[in-house]
Amino acid sequence: MIAAIDIGSNSVRLAMSDGTTRSAITKLADGIGTTSRLSPAGKAATVATLKEYAELCAQKQCSEIKVFATEAVRRAADGSAFCAEIRSATGLYVAVLSPMKEAELALAGAEKPDGAVTVCDLGGGSMEIIASPDGKTPSYVKSLPLGVVVLKNTFSGDLRRAVDTLPSMLAEYGDVPKYPLVISGGSICTIAAAILGLKIYDKRKVTAKFTAKQLDDIMPILFSPNLALFRPVASKRADTLPYGAIAIQALLNYLGHTEFYVSDAGNLEAVLNGFVLDQ
Repeated sequence: MIAAIDIGSNSVRLAMSDGTTRSAITKLADGIGTTSRLSPAGKAATVATLKEYAELCAQKQCSEIKVFATEAVRRAADGSAFCAEIRSATGLYVAVLSPMKEAELALAGAEKPDGAVTVCDLGGGSMEIIASPDGKTPSYVKSLPLGVVVLKNTFSGDLRRAVDTLPSMLAEYGDVPKYPLVISGGSICTIAAAILGLKIYDKRKVTAKFTAKQLDDIMPILFSPNLALFRPVASKRADTLPYGAIAIQALLNYLGHTEFYVSDAGNLEAVLNGFVLDQ
């Protein structure tokens, strides 16, 4: 049995080849835009989570544990030191992915329609867009620091300012191929569950096609101060979820799309299916 662990900017996720999954919100990138360093509280939470995951993998006698980190660790001034800390505390080696490697991983892992596709991987630290004319080889890749944790820190609760500002921030993506759009990441999957009115999260149901109007209609709930009480929204995700919705709404307008696909599958599934992390 093998295991894959994704150390993200907002969460740490585990998946095993027997179907076991775990996820924890650690907010590793909280404050990185100001300090250029990883959050001390986020680092402690991440190490504690990785210790739990390593113990679970040992109990299940995993033959291999593939661990990777993306935007937050790649960007942070103390990213390399944190990887060394993880190695010392847990015995786990962390592969820090390059932007291109991360793009290839997102494209490989997303559940998507056949043929040309544009994949948006919305994380805590970045929003990466990957376009492919055949669904396999990236022809356009661009990552901007527009992840939900970064946006939360940037706008500090001023959702109106975020709505007004995001369109101009997206202009840096330039000309993105107008292929069918697939969005992955914890925020969009939670938003999809909210659109569907799910009380309990179901990845099979959220992996589906949605319309821009459905997102528009759910925005008042996502902007509610009582969002943390709305199932299946995790309480620790409620402070960043509105920014995910704003970013996606702005992206749909920027690309001129009236519909989009959501993929629960992503990086972890690609690794479990044999994607090679190291060059």
